[in-house]
Amino acid sequence: MSKRKYRGFVYTDDLAKPEEFIRFLRRFLSPPEPETVEVGPELSGRVLAEDVRAERPSPPFTRSAMDGYAVRSEDAEPGARLKVVGESRIGEGTDVKVGPGEAVYVDTGAPVPEGADAVIPVEFVERDGDEIIVEEGVDPGDNLDPAGCYVEEGEVLYRSGHLVEPVDVGVMLEHGVEEVDVHRPLRVSIVVTGNELVHRPSELESETQVVDCIGPVLTAELENMGCVEVVGTSLVKDDPGEIRETVEDYADRSDVVLITGGSSVGERDHVKDILDDTFDAFIHGIRARPGRPFGIAAREGTVAFTLPGWPTSCYSTFRVWVVPSLLVLAGADPLVVGFETEATGIKSKREVGVIARVRLTSDGAEGLSRDRSSHFALFRETDGFALVPPGGSERALILPLRVPQLVR
Repeated sequence: MSKRKYRGFVYTDDLAKPEEFIRFLRRFLSPPEPETVEVGPELSGRVLAEDVRAERPSPPFTRSAMDGYAVRSEDAEPGARLKVVGESRIGEGTDVKVGPGEAVYVDTGAPVPEGADAVIPVEFVERDGDEIIVEEGVDPGDNLDPAGCYVEEGEVLYRSGHLVEPVDVGVMLEHGVEEVDVHRPLRVSIVVTGNELVHRPSELESETQVVDCIGPVLTAELENMGCVEVVGTSLVKDDPGEIRETVEDYADRSDVVLITGGSSVGERDHVKDILDDTFDAFIHGIRARPGRPFGIAAREGTVAFTLPGWPTSCYSTFRVWVVPSLLVLAGADPLVVGFETEATGIKSKREVGVIARVRLTSDGAEGLSRDRSSHFALFRETDGFALVPPGGSERALILPLRVPQLVR
C-alpha cells in the first residue's frame, strides 16, 4: 500500500477514492443478516437481500389504453356503422363478447372484451343511438395494452442489493409481492468529542462553550437512511479514558461507530491512539480538504470512522465519504449518486484534493467562499459538494446535498 505524508497526516493512495476504501471495509464487515418484512411504506430505505420477482403480470389482463369502443379492426373502416352491445367499466369488466359488426364501450384501464383486437378512441367516432359511426379506422393492437406487455409473471423487478425507494413499494404491490427479504438495519452509533460542547443552548454557561450541532445532524441523517438503526449518540469530553470507554462500549453493540473530533494531530487528539489499540487496522487521513483527519478503523464485525471536529468539515466528510460507505456496508450495491459538470471558483493544491461547497447554476457548479469550517450556517446556501482531484480540474463530480427547487 503506497503512502505519502502531508502536514502530519499519512495518506494512502490505495484508498484515495470511495470505491477503494469500500473494498477495504468489506474485508472486515459483511452485510447484516436478512429478515422478512411486509411490503409497505416502512420498506422504503431498506436494502433487498434477495431478487424480487413479479407474482402477477402487468397488466394482469388486456386493457384499454383509451376511453373508446372495443372493436374488431377489420370491421372498423371509416364510415362503417357498428352496433354497441355493452360496456366494460374499470374495476368491473364485462362478459359481453364482440362479434362481427359490433362494439363495446370501454373505460381507460378497463378489460378489453373477448373478440376485440383494437380500441377506437371516442373522439374518432360519432354516436348515433345504439350505434357508432367510425370516422377514423384502427389497426390490430391499437390503443390497448396486452396482458403482461410491461412485466411478465416471474420477471425480476429488483435485484438483491437494491436500495428500496418509495416508488418501488408501489411497483411491488402492483405485481402481487406481499413480503420480501431485506438486510436488517446497520447498527450505527455516534461519539461526539469536545470539552467545549453542550447539548442545548440553555446549558451554555460561558462564551467559550459551544452547542453541539453535529451530533443531532448526524443522528437525523442516519435515521433518514432507512437501512440504518441508531444505537446511540454520546457527547464526551476530551478525556482519553472516557472516549475509550464509550468507543469500546459502542463497538461491542454496533456494526459502525462514528467518532467526531479528537482525530487530528494535536496534543489533545486522543482518538487515533485509542483506535490503534482497540482495532486491527487503522488508516488515518485522506488527501482532501476539508477532512484530512478522516480515518477508518476496522476489526472483525465492526468498523469505525473518525471525522473532523469542525462542524462543516465533519458534515462534508460525512456526506461525501461515510454515507456511500454505510449504504454498501448495509448491503446495497455500490452507487455514487452524483453528476459531473463544469465547476468554477474552486482551487486544489497538488498534494490534496478539495471537497468544496457549491451552488448549482444553469451553467454548472459555482464554488462558494472557503470560510472557516466552524459555523454550520454555511449550509443554508449550499446545494451540494464538488470533489476536485489533487492538482485541480475544470470539471468536478457533484454530490447533491438536496434536490434544489430552483436552479439559480
